[in-house]
Amino acid sequence: MKGHRISITGSFDNRLKSWLTGHLGGHERGALVLFRKMDRTVSGLPASTRFVAVDVIEMDGDWVLDSSPVHLRINLRKFQDIYLRCEQERLELGFAHSHPGGILGFSTKDDQNEQSILRGYAGCNGPEVSLVAMILADGQWRARVRPGAAPQRVTDVRHVCVLGTELAVHINGTGDAVPSELLTRQEAAFGEPFNEKLKSLRVAIVGGGGTGSSVATLIARAGVGELIVIDGDLLEESNLNRVRGYRRCDIGESKAATLARYIRDLGLILTVVAIEAYVNESPEAVDAVSSADLVFGCTDDVAGREVLNQAVYYYCQGLIDCGLTGNIDIDQERQPYLRDHRGRVSTVLPESGGCLRCQGVVTEEKLSYESALKARPSLVELDAETLREEYYLVGGGERAPGVGPFTSATADMAVATLFDLVRPYRQLPSDIRRDNIWYDFVHMTIYSNMPNDNTDCFCCGPNGLLLEPENGYRLRMPSLGKMC
Repeated sequence: MKGHRISITGSFDNRLKSWLTGHLGGHERGALVLFRKMDRTVSGLPASTRFVAVDVIEMDGDWVLDSSPVHLRINLRKFQDIYLRCEQERLELGFAHSHPGGILGFSTKDDQNEQSILRGYAGCNGPEVSLVAMILADGQWRARVRPGAAPQRVTDVRHVCVLGTELAVHINGTGDAVPSELLTRQEAAFGEPFNEKLKSLRVAIVGGGGTGSSVATLIARAGVGELIVIDGDLLEESNLNRVRGYRRCDIGESKAATLARYIRDLGLILTVVAIEAYVNESPEAVDAVSSADLVFGCTDDVAGREVLNQAVYYYCQGLIDCGLTGNIDIDQERQPYLRDHRGRVSTVLPESGGCLRCQGVVTEEKLSYESALKARPSLVELDAETLREEYYLVGGGERAPGVGPFTSATADMAVATLFDLVRPYRQLPSDIRRDNIWYDFVHMTIYSNMPNDNTDCFCCGPNGLLLEPENGYRLRMPSLGKMC
């Protein structure tokens, strides 16, 4: 699927809609939206820039020369300070306005206004700039982009994605319809245009093992349009009891490349690429993550989850992170039994849900243990008490068992969570949180942990990372390389 994409936080969406529809006389209104341009290419995927909204400026007072229910004339002389800010902060200019009559389409007058704004913008900031134009009508967004080098040329935006308490996907038309038989039953469950919304998404899956391979095959079959599989591991024989898409002959091969090839061979209508690297080590992997609308965290390392936890806020994305934990004990007959086995699905949106640090999934103790284990693999054989007393490390103990049905079930619930974000259907009990759900496979219960209410959290707190600029390094982490 072609076209650029726009991502807006729920608070910006509410602010824009309130302003654009709030004129007492029912007149058209306008607002400026400043965007951060995420145009890091991913080899094998069509070029598709993400424009992430970082500020909204209501056009009031002397911004407006004249208005009515069918037109808006703005004061172009007011733009000079905005052009300067865009240049200094490396932002792109957007112009949003309302169509009170409910027409979700651009008019000839809109063409003229956009080209007038863009000529002034490109004249000051250079022809490489872009103008993002947005229309609000009947609560729906429609958008397009004009390049400064050719103001008359228009590129449609495939969707405007609003990340509030859910993932509201405003698609730009229906495009090429999915074959009628492929997803008919899915459409019957969720209605139109659910399938087209999924098709417009670019999804990254970090980790191609037990949960990751299941998630990848499920969302490919569900109709997601673009898929990125990221994993630096090679397939091991011990993986085969709980993965999908792999065969014995694939042992020793790249998980990411093998899984991507398997999905391509299914003959579905999507584009899938592989990044054979670890997300906490590879600039290419982080760039691929930054290009996605939503990310599934299916990695079993804490350092990788730390990167994804911060990317949610820098890049304005949705994150569905899943993992398993468990414990094996010995019964009276000296036979092992499952004392505990649980799967977790955490849903983190930029302005909704406790981050993985506040949920206790990522901690400094876990990061320290993992780093020490990487330097000295023999530490994995030590019990937790010895590690704490002799090495001052918290961690260790019995590693979670790998049981295929439980791994797959956790992945199934993670993909079901994506469906619930795009088209809410769940009716959760009051003691279950949408951002943190645990599935206890031994006792057959579902519950939620209560994330910490940490207002000082450097990720999701009020003074956290939301929409922060990276300022030179990817995610401000020198280890991930300088920005191009």
